[in-house]
Amino acid sequence: DDMSGPDYYLEDVPYVMYFYQGYGLHGTFWHNNFGQRMSHGCVNLPTSQAEWVFDFVDVGTLVNVHE
Repeated sequence: DDMSGPDYYLEDVPYVMYFYQGYGLHGTFWHNNFGQRMSHGCVNLPTSQAEWVFDFVDVGTLVNVHE
């Protein structure tokens, strides 16, 4: 999916799984700083892990996000 906001535009973000409005879990190819705040609200995952989650969960799976 293409993702955009006030100060960013990313084409072809892999394995996007929206959980609230425009926020989602997705693969990330533009950084390796996992565990650090790097997003406007999405949960960034290494692409291989995002693929695993994408293939494993069903639409409607409960997502709890904590700081």
